[in-house]
Amino acid sequence: MEYRNILVHLDESDSARTRLDVALRVAKRHGAHLSALFAPVVPEHEAAYAFILDTEYWSQCRHEHEARRRALEHHFFARLADAELKGNWRTANHAQHELLVRARFADLIVLGQGAPENPDVSLANRLQVRVTLSAGRPVLWVPYAGSGSTVGERVMVAWDAGQSATRALYDALPFMRLAERTELVTFTPSRKDRERIPGADIGLVLARHGLEVHVTELHPPPTITVADALLARAAKTGCDLIVMGAYGHARWKELLLGGVTQTVLGSMPVPVLMSH
Repeated sequence: MEYRNILVHLDESDSARTRLDVALRVAKRHGAHLSALFAPVVPEHEAAYAFILDTEYWSQCRHEHEARRRALEHHFFARLADAELKGNWRTANHAQHELLVRARFADLIVLGQGAPENPDVSLANRLQVRVTLSAGRPVLWVPYAGSGSTVGERVMVAWDAGQSATRALYDALPFMRLAERTELVTFTPSRKDRERIPGADIGLVLARHGLEVHVTELHPPPTITVADALLARAAKTGCDLIVMGAYGHARWKELLLGGVTQTVLGSMPVPVLMSH
């Protein structure tokens, strides 16, 4: 697979332009068509407020919203032209439904980590978790604080041979083919597997794809979680992309992330590519 169609979700948050910048760099590097979906993350019942709030106040809110949307749309097409890329813009009133629908037509989805100071951060993160676990497409999460000057030149893959990790690894092949260095990180194997070289099998498979992968086995002490060990390794090696499986489960009507996944997404220093 190659990334030929990339979808980036944009909204009114301060981090939207940072997210767009990352999406543009990835699209340029992979020669992809970039689709922008501008859809505010708001409670589904918020439209009902129009009947309660002062009409003049509500009209002013809509005017400000439209002004921000137009400014971001103008910025999007200006950046596309500068990068000599093709793309399109789509606007939706609510992100909840439209983002999940449009995500299934993309090779890669670019979403943003919710900023802690954003009053709607909990709602935004729940939406993005839903897309990650339900869209069936790889998702590139961008830190709200932004990323460095590169994305995908130094890749770190978290590998446990599970279904989600396998999906993420193969979904990340386009990044790995262009990377300067790819490190596959494993953890202390189970007792029954200790006679095997950790990561050797998948390393051989990737070698057949023409990729050189450096396998590192980590042995964190019991006081250090897997998530913290991954983040520490990312900081030590200076990687600019983490690849890992998105582990999650359903509880009642909510989709919840597993502990490692949730911790990494909450503290990610660089973009994280996840698949489920």
